[in-house]
Amino acid sequence: MVDRLKRLSVAIDEDTNRVLEELAKSENRTVSEIIRNAIGQYYILKDVSPEGIKFYSELMYGREYIVLDIELWIAILDELNEKASEDFWTVVSEIAEAHSWQIGNKGLNSLYEVMKYLERYNLFRVKTDGKNIILILSSRNEQRFIKTYVQSLLRNLGIKVRIAEGLRKLYLTEEEK
Repeated sequence: MVDRLKRLSVAIDEDTNRVLEELAKSENRTVSEIIRNAIGQYYILKDVSPEGIKFYSELMYGREYIVLDIELWIAILDELNEKASEDFWTVVSEIAEAHSWQIGNKGLNSLYEVMKYLERYNLFRVKTDGKNIILILSSRNEQRFIKTYVQSLLRNLGIKVRIAEGLRKLYLTEEEK
């Protein structure tokens, strides 16, 4: 079944009209397609802050990070969880400790602030139930990797936590200082 399209009339100035016509010609699409796509993209990005866009563009521009398909990530983790040596897990801890210096220099020092910052890297989603910080993982095979990374990072930041594992979640409870 084909979606029925609805007509919409809008008033635009000459500059906007020129831009639409240029886009339609250069992309070999109709003006209607360009406008529908623009509205769809606006809807997706409407809640993204300028700081968020800057954060992601700096990550990608610096070529220190990559975008990785989740299925490929899971396949890599499956292999690592099965065959990685203890030396690998030590390297993960060392990298986390190095990252802790960067995070510490940003002035982030509470458990929640640090986890919300790391959430931007799309390793997990952060929720809280009032007492615990809950890290929601994409798959259960991420647990050892995330747990190793987070424990080392927080230890180096001086944040003491207890971590409990769920099926696809890690529960972080800050210990008394």
